[in-house]
Amino acid sequence: MTTNLELFVTTALIALASAVVSALIGYPIGNWLASVSKSYRRFVSAVIVVPFLLPPFLVGLSLLPLQSPEMNSRFGILWIIGAHVLMNAGFMARIISANQVPSDQVEAASLDGAGRLSTRFFVELPQQLGGMLSAGLLVALYSATSYGLVLTLGQGKVQTLETEIATAALRDLDFNSALVLALLQTALTLCFFYLARSIGAEPTSLFGEQVPASNGSRLGWILGTLLLAAIGFVFIQVFYRAATLGPGLVQNVQNLGGKGARDLLNISVLDASINSLRNLVVAALIALPIAWLIAGRRKTSFGVLLPIGISPVVFGLVFLILSGYLPAGISGSWLLVPMVQSLFLIPLSYQVLRPARQAVSLEIKDAARLDGAVGWQMFSQVEAPLVRKPLAIAGAFVALGSLGEFGAASFLAYGSEATLPLVLFRLIARPGAENFGMAMAAASLFVLIAFVVVWFISRESRTELQDR
Repeated sequence: MTTNLELFVTTALIALASAVVSALIGYPIGNWLASVSKSYRRFVSAVIVVPFLLPPFLVGLSLLPLQSPEMNSRFGILWIIGAHVLMNAGFMARIISANQVPSDQVEAASLDGAGRLSTRFFVELPQQLGGMLSAGLLVALYSATSYGLVLTLGQGKVQTLETEIATAALRDLDFNSALVLALLQTALTLCFFYLARSIGAEPTSLFGEQVPASNGSRLGWILGTLLLAAIGFVFIQVFYRAATLGPGLVQNVQNLGGKGARDLLNISVLDASINSLRNLVVAALIALPIAWLIAGRRKTSFGVLLPIGISPVVFGLVFLILSGYLPAGISGSWLLVPMVQSLFLIPLSYQVLRPARQAVSLEIKDAARLDGAVGWQMFSQVEAPLVRKPLAIAGAFVALGSLGEFGAASFLAYGSEATLPLVLFRLIARPGAENFGMAMAAASLFVLIAFVVVWFISRESRTELQDR
């Protein structure tokens, strides 16, 4: 039987390895991405960032057919880390691409005799390191709580703190053990925060307005090409299965209005999608205003990132236990799901909005206050127009994050209130080409929606284009 210490070490290993490898791969890719033509950069950026916004269990589902049934736990851990890297390396690359060092500094270093590598490691990297570390913290926290991905790619042979919390609470009804494991997971999160603060992590822009000044990277071109090929392979696998499994693509899409073979589901995939969209709106209305207010503080607050490192499964369990003490209108209501989702969507919004709000000139805000702008006027007429792009990015991230959330919903969404990820997971949990074809059709639509959203928020303004 796996001990709590072994679970702690396994979870920490997966999280740290995922963050470190994602950073090592993402850094050269980001420097290469910053040097390519703007039209190609937009397409590549959209493709490599899409996996970051997909539900982890969906990525695991896409890779599952490639695994061997005889896989052991060690290979299972490697598969999970590899999936995390596939999801997060593009996110890391986009951070680097958006935060390039101004060209005058690079030129000055060259005039002083610095070579290409010296300039990279002694001029550029130190200025990019804070943002990389902050993004690495985010990746580590997400990797430590990717319940759906471990559930699919682990094949029951890999146990982490999160999967064992769910097992103890849902299968064994052992809430004492679940509480102990939840405390261990919280302790791991606090360790990550202490480490990030100690080494100078600082939230930075994801889709920055800076003019790219990188000299490019040959290694980044190679790694970027491989990453694009891997992501493309996964997407093609999803689309291919949606088109070939069961009765075919058209019928698989039409079947989304049904309940699967032999009425496997309680509600149709379409109804579950409507539930997810409803939850999305409520979660966004909670998360975005709170993140906006916290992002305006002068001092960086890493405490706001804490919920990311606490498993959605834990949140679901806690709210399930507390539901009997909540007001009657909330207890047992569908409102619990978006309320819990907003807790770990706030940190993601903060990560995007923090650098944007801090970049707004104090002189502009002071002048607006002298003209009588306060509260809503300051937001709608002064700050929001200046940071409309980061606001759109934060909204898109919150929307896709809520739409694909799985852990908390597995505790709190029952019967007719089930969400899209829950019904998809139930479809793949039962054998049958019709059910799997439906799941792949829904997954294909999710991938396409995510790509369109990222393509839209990757648009560059006219001023950016003129600068280049």
